[in-house]
Amino acid sequence: MIMYQAPRTIMPDEFVTDLKYITDTIMTNAGGTKASLQFRTEAYDVDPALASTAMPGFLEMSSIYARFRCLKMSYKFSIANQEAFSVSIIHGFSNSSIASGALNIEYAGNPLFTTAIVGPATGMNTKVLRKSASIVKIAGTKQPLFDDLYTGSTASATLPTAGTNYCYVGVITPIVMTALGVFVTVEVTLKLQFYRMKLLLS
Repeated sequence: MIMYQAPRTIMPDEFVTDLKYITDTIMTNAGGTKASLQFRTEAYDVDPALASTAMPGFLEMSSIYARFRCLKMSYKFSIANQEAFSVSIIHGFSNSSIASGALNIEYAGNPLFTTAIVGPATGMNTKVLRKSASIVKIAGTKQPLFDDLYTGSTASATLPTAGTNYCYVGVITPIVMTALGVFVTVEVTLKLQFYRMKLLLS
């Protein structure tokens, strides 16, 4: 007697992988003394400046899985100061959103933030900043491992604000910036757990 066995899909019920988002931009607030960039664990929309599925690989995973959970966040910020004076760079993780104009040097007192001095355009004006942390560490709770508050849809930006975590890089200086500002190449990596497999038709 020949038994029929249904074909299995090529993907497991749950899949954990690292996805990386890369971009470059200029941090400046001409006439101001501070500016910053924010990136978040909302993998559907990791860069709020774009409001899209900009992370390579996410769209492909969304055709197989309906939900995601972020387990870890890492970043690499490559800095080049284009101003004629030294600037202070602040970078780190937060479990709450910080407006660009509000990210000031006082945030360096938080354990997941760090500061660095970058020289003027005519001096030692480059620096590479790296940091990595689990979402459990950033959020300060083990809820990210099991609570649906920390999960989002692969079809739209639905990760709840209370379950979203962030990383930042900002420039702070007592001298007002020009339009030149600080050039930064951004690499944000999210370790994502995809689950709730979709019904595959083709």
